[in-house]
Amino acid sequence: MRKVIIVGAGAWGLACAYACARAGMTVQVFEAGKIGSGASGGVMGALSPHTPDQWEAKKQMQLEALRDAGDFWAGVDHLSGLMSGYGRKGRLIPLATPRARELALMRIDGAARLWQGEFDWQVLDRHPLVSPEVMPCGVIHETLSARIFPARAVASLAGACRALGVEINENMPVAALGEHSVTVGGVVVCADAVILAGGATGFALLDPHAPFVTGGGVKGQAGLLACDLGDAPQIYADGVYVIPHAGGQVAIGSTTEKHYADAAGTDAQLDALFTRARAVCPAIANAPVIQRWAGLRPKARRRDPMLGPVPGLAGIFTAMGAFKIGLGLAPVVGGMLARMVAGESVDLPKSFTFAHHMEP
Repeated sequence: MRKVIIVGAGAWGLACAYACARAGMTVQVFEAGKIGSGASGGVMGALSPHTPDQWEAKKQMQLEALRDAGDFWAGVDHLSGLMSGYGRKGRLIPLATPRARELALMRIDGAARLWQGEFDWQVLDRHPLVSPEVMPCGVIHETLSARIFPARAVASLAGACRALGVEINENMPVAALGEHSVTVGGVVVCADAVILAGGATGFALLDPHAPFVTGGGVKGQAGLLACDLGDAPQIYADGVYVIPHAGGQVAIGSTTEKHYADAAGTDAQLDALFTRARAVCPAIANAPVIQRWAGLRPKARRRDPMLGPVPGLAGIFTAMGAFKIGLGLAPVVGGMLARMVAGESVDLPKSFTFAHHMEP
């Protein structure tokens, strides 16, 4: 039995805790605030694939995560007795130009081959959920995408971890990392392994052990409308997501802001998203706003996540840089980190490795 410390109780931290506990390890989680208080406590939850062409290792990794997500979240919800809001409902992507339609048609064969016939990629002339004005050249309908409600998913994951014996400590920020250890409240706590999954603020713990800044937070704004679209697919149109959630709510998002004055504040940029989303989907035209949300999404030095052991710091592993794909990759990332901690070899995409991020 190995003792593992997890820094952070967001989607990746809890997914790592869940996988380690299922592997028979003793797991202790330290969270600076509340469970899911970072980006994982948001409202969006679009679990969507890359385009089915120019295939590479990270696209395969994402495909496997999305394919297995239903079983993963069903198991989590069963253990916790809560509902994550997961549902594979597909996605619509309006086609605004003849060239966009041409590319979409070219990808049909790729989707059939790479998705192994399990999911469809169709090009339709229209769809009743999408305004004709934004799909003059048709609309893609793919059935691999799913939705999940981030705040509910993280709560369910925390419940499942506790059911497996994981100790979750809220409002206990980690001040520093050391070899096989963390410093919490002035006390050094040791373990066989430490997994840093501290979200946007976690990079500050990593920076003293790297030759340059390892990452930071990118602000995103999103919101919820009161509207019941049932089991309708999500819509992605020109940077705007419309995500029908269970329970009569629709998420709209999100902005990507590298520069901001207030990390938790919402403003006219979110109002503009609401306006654009209503133009895309007439069914939500009169739906009232019931929640406005903003937070920082953790982005590593390079765009892809940073996973694996930290060179020169024994016993420390990272699960950092989830950015916009955290919940989608959570089932795979948790399992990979658990295997690394157990001493097993893991075949990571090169762009996900710590070494890749440290290259000049």
